[in-house]
Amino acid sequence: MRLLFLLFFVPCFLLAQSNRTIAIQQIADLKSGALIVRLKTNDKSVEAYRRNGRNDVADRIIADRKIQNQKIVDAFRSRFDFCKVYFIYASSTNQVLEGTTGLFLNDAMEPDTSIVIKESYFLLAEYGTVTANMRGDEYHYKNVDKTEASSNTTTSSAIFISDTSLTQLKEPFPFYQTVLLENYTKAVDRLNSALHRFYFNRVSNAKPTDKQKK
Repeated sequence: MRLLFLLFFVPCFLLAQSNRTIAIQQIADLKSGALIVRLKTNDKSVEAYRRNGRNDVADRIIADRKIQNQKIVDAFRSRFDFCKVYFIYASSTNQVLEGTTGLFLNDAMEPDTSIVIKESYFLLAEYGTVTANMRGDEYHYKNVDKTEASSNTTTSSAIFISDTSLTQLKEPFPFYQTVLLENYTKAVDRLNSALHRFYFNRVSNAKPTDKQKK
């Protein structure tokens, strides 16, 4: 029985330690790096409806998505200060990762060639479905170091952070916040506070700010 316990516990402990080490490095790098927010455009859906003569539906999808994207941009501009933030359309992701310039968006969601990323390290953020390792009871779950990754969907409405391979980060990195009733501002504010708090607790010896105390 003891052997079975050790065979189960030791790998889990080592995995948790590895995840913790990686998360600490990621938060330290992000603090001096940047977050690139990917805004979705539903291009495939729009094209499909136009091919079928449903321009009215296609136009409505475009309009609704533009409103949602603008809310996300405004939320990050007003509530996020953990690191530098840039915006791109999701369809431009590969080009941006390959170093193509002129694809970053201004606050009106228009390509602006004057916007150039200066940071060498960055992570990606977006609105969508969390399928990584977070429990369903959101950000109040305290035993984050004891959970393991899974492919199960935990929430379909969240702002989450991924690496440059578009793989969602793992706990204990505070990689997501649930969006309730399209309140992106509150979700981004909580994400920002969680990042500040995690950085302070694991990396910084500075005096905690109000965001870190939340």
